[in-house]
Amino acid sequence: MNNMKRILILCVCACLLLGLARAESAPGEGVPADAVLMTVDGKTVTAANADETAALLYNYGYIETYPDYDAALDYILRDAVVEKHLQEAGYYDFSDEELAAFDAEAAQQWEGLIGGYVDRYRTDASNEEEARQLRTQAEEYYASLGGSLELLEKNLRQSAAMERLQEDLMGGYVPSEDEINAIFDLYGAQYQAQYEGNVGLYEYYTQGMGYESWYVPEGYRAVIHILLTVDDDVQQAFQDAQAALEEARNAESPDEEAVKAAADAVEDARNRVLESRRDVLDEIYTRLENGEDFRGLIADYGEDPGMQDETTLSEGYHVHAESILWDPAFVEGAFQEGMQKPGDVSQPVVGQYGIHVLYYLADVPGGLIMTDSIRDEIGEYLESIVLNDAFNAGYEEWISGMEIVRNEEMIERIKAESAVEGEDSQGQ
Repeated sequence: MNNMKRILILCVCACLLLGLARAESAPGEGVPADAVLMTVDGKTVTAANADETAALLYNYGYIETYPDYDAALDYILRDAVVEKHLQEAGYYDFSDEELAAFDAEAAQQWEGLIGGYVDRYRTDASNEEEARQLRTQAEEYYASLGGSLELLEKNLRQSAAMERLQEDLMGGYVPSEDEINAIFDLYGAQYQAQYEGNVGLYEYYTQGMGYESWYVPEGYRAVIHILLTVDDDVQQAFQDAQAALEEARNAESPDEEAVKAAADAVEDARNRVLESRRDVLDEIYTRLENGEDFRGLIADYGEDPGMQDETTLSEGYHVHAESILWDPAFVEGAFQEGMQKPGDVSQPVVGQYGIHVLYYLADVPGGLIMTDSIRDEIGEYLESIVLNDAFNAGYEEWISGMEIVRNEEMIERIKAESAVEGEDSQGQ
């Protein structure tokens, strides 16, 4: 399901306070930085405020184009409305112990920033004078970006107040099994319709593009392998022979004798690759016949870095007979005639990376499967809907008593001037 994890609340200072970063930008030259674009309960929002907010929203990916003054002003307004509600509803009423905890955490964060700066630029670990100078530089640097210990303390208090508000807005809501299953059935059916019977499309989007899927086509198996590399000249001769065979087969008028000769050359090159590591291959198969664990042999002989990862070694590579992302030789090895059940070992196959000896680890369950991570994802999605609906309803109430005045003439002027500047910059 696309965009499952939506932003829970869009206006709560998350962007402006995410990092200690202030935009180096200014409004259009014809609009003064102190020009008032809007007032909220008598507090002014200037062109500089709007431009800085637009820059930050753009830098953090909240908007697609810079400067989007409409989005910036809407963000500023929403932030002001929510902040006023937090204050008036008592969400900032913390105990002395809570305030002390915020201060301690802020101090730790601030020290982490300063200390990280010092460690990054320090050249002599024993030079205390250099460390003191770097600390001063760090404090000045972060101050120039608008950062301070006080700001970190404010952020922590605001985050805690927002958590209280969200908890109240949720009203104890917990997604039911029926709700979770309904979402799973709805989006699961879409995944199945897209990928059932189309392994290539499934692998392209899930493994190639990184998209998620709740549906897995039937027929995948998990394999692990021992990769043996060979000398470059021997490997290159094999690849050259394969390329010549493809060229002969794809000729405008394929010559049967030429194709057969090219195929024989590939077989000869393959045999030379295998013979170049024959001693090691014999050792591997002898140790397997003696009952040794395949994973232990990977540790002793394998040269695939992926097999050094504990998760991959445990779960294996998922390969289908119609896979498009694996080396064809690797797929061939995974589905050899002798690979009938988990625990079987392939005969050696030669591919573009060397020689593979594969182990049939397990069958990969296919179809629609509700995993714990999918269940959690659906739960978060349903909670976000309830929270956003409750927030939107509350927002209309919170804003109703506020005095908001927009200077439409100045807003249109700054938007027009920024559009002209954008056209000019593209034309240069």
